[in-house]
Amino acid sequence: MEIKIHRGLEQIGGCITEISTATSRVFIDLGQNLPGNGVEQTPEQDKLMIENLFKSNKKENEAVFYTHGHEDHIGLFEYVPMDVPQFMSAGTKELILIKYRTLIEGNELTLEQIEKDDYSQKEIIENTINHNISIGNKIELISRMKTWSKTSPRKKPSSITIGDITITPFFNCHSIYDSHMFLIEAEGKRIWHTGDYRTHGYMGKGLYPTLKKYATHIDTLITEGTMSNRQDECIHESRVANKMANVMQAFKYIFVLASATDIERLASIKSASIEAKKPMYVFSKFLVSTMKLFTKLESESSHGLFDFTPRLFKLNYLNRLRNRGFVLITGTSQISRIAELLKELPADETLLVYSTWDGYYKIPEQVLASPKHKLFRELFSNVVDIHTSGHADIATIKKVIEIVKPKEIICIHKEANAELEIKY
Repeated sequence: MEIKIHRGLEQIGGCITEISTATSRVFIDLGQNLPGNGVEQTPEQDKLMIENLFKSNKKENEAVFYTHGHEDHIGLFEYVPMDVPQFMSAGTKELILIKYRTLIEGNELTLEQIEKDDYSQKEIIENTINHNISIGNKIELISRMKTWSKTSPRKKPSSITIGDITITPFFNCHSIYDSHMFLIEAEGKRIWHTGDYRTHGYMGKGLYPTLKKYATHIDTLITEGTMSNRQDECIHESRVANKMANVMQAFKYIFVLASATDIERLASIKSASIEAKKPMYVFSKFLVSTMKLFTKLESESSHGLFDFTPRLFKLNYLNRLRNRGFVLITGTSQISRIAELLKELPADETLLVYSTWDGYYKIPEQVLASPKHKLFRELFSNVVDIHTSGHADIATIKKVIEIVKPKEIICIHKEANAELEIKY
């Protein structure tokens, strides 16, 4: 069995790992490069790269498996040849479909408005139509993908066979819903691919027991190393909730910048808003849809932790909320609407809880690549950072290695100058 790391050894994101035998091969993730990480590529260059990957080292049996739904792991799925099956978790599939359907709805509304208001904007109309066609194609491709379902911690998941390669997906905790790691077996060898993972989330306590039970006699451990060059403190999500609750009580109008796909962070915000006795609202239809999905799939098993009642914020709610205040979850895509809303609120009573990676506004390369995070913060007079990483810290990676005891370690999803120096 041969392992090729096509991308990911010297950058965070853009991960592409190939595992092959004489007759079969599987790819683990086909990710886009993150802004500010790796060499920037055009869609045309991405397409050509994937086409060349599948033309070379061609095998009788082939497939692609995705660890989770972040674009730096799944973003190049549309370039895979139609005869190659692609697999993702059932939860990931539903989440991605929601994202693309929301994008279609948003663009159709935009197009409708343009056609109603200004027939002279022909280029904008054409661009919107072309964008919708592109998104529609992605929806069709995602709909065709094969899936597996997450199992309970006490039940071994079913395996998937691609020629003489066997893949077994195991749930792990990450900053997006329904992330997985893989046991890959072929030719008497066993590989454990962690994907992105952590233990400090509400759903992270199962990692070590899973590894102890199933990650045995491992020849090669492929682990992420995002945090290997960072000094960020990884606090538990429950502490995130506590910190948020404290600041929410000190201000009347709370805005929280957070990911719509991070079920655990949304749960922390919900818990904090309840403790602060402030009604919680969301500012996008995408958030409404993801919260409904999480409630449907996880409410019962989580004993209500992931039970959400999303309420879409409307400007006419403002008058009745002026005395009580509110908690409003939003994203950078809503920056223009947020700027308009802030004009109606006293700056000294308004707070932004910035609940995402601080590198987006601190690191010059990241600011240049994605300026909206810094611009969003600058809308507010009062800002507090309350966040914890979606990735394993060094202590967790060390513990994983100690448990697995692999013959070989490959560290991916790490910065170019980062070294994982761990002895066991």
